Amino acid sequence: MHEAVFLVLLALHLLAATTWVGGVLFFVFAIVPAARAAPAAGIPTAVGRAFRPVAYVALATLIVTGPLLLLLQGFGPRTLVTADFWASAFGTTLAIKAALVALVLVLTIWHDAVLGPRAERTREPGATRIVGRAIGVLSVAILLAGLLLTQGL
Repeated sequence: MHEAVFLVLLALHLLAATTWVGGVLFFVFAIVPAARAAPAAGIPTAVGRAFRPVAYVALATLIVTGPLLLLLQGFGPRTLVTADFWASAFGTTLAIKAALVALVLVLTIWHDAVLGPRAERTREPGATRIVGRAIGVLSVAILLAGLLLTQGL
């Protein structure tokens, strides 16, 4: 039973990560360049609004399944409060991944709640593009940290 639950959570985590990172990268490398070719079409706004609920479900899934996967691998609260754990390569990588996740969450909220509406009003993307690119780069870094964690690093 434990293994089946682990595999289901892992599948959900990977699907959510694929959805999030793939969507962000598609937006940065396909939607934004298309919008430059036809700025009046409102492509980023329309696609962003359509993708936002999917992205938020993916993020929520990642936030729930990540800690559950750790717990099922034996990294419970008692382990996570020890200095030895955080001093290990695995603990350091997990700390970096967690910090990157927190940063992506903050940037995503800022992008969607502040910068996006401002860009719609002013018709000037400005910081929205820069923050979007940063979210993309950080999301790839989170994937790489997750890969390192699967290897015990």
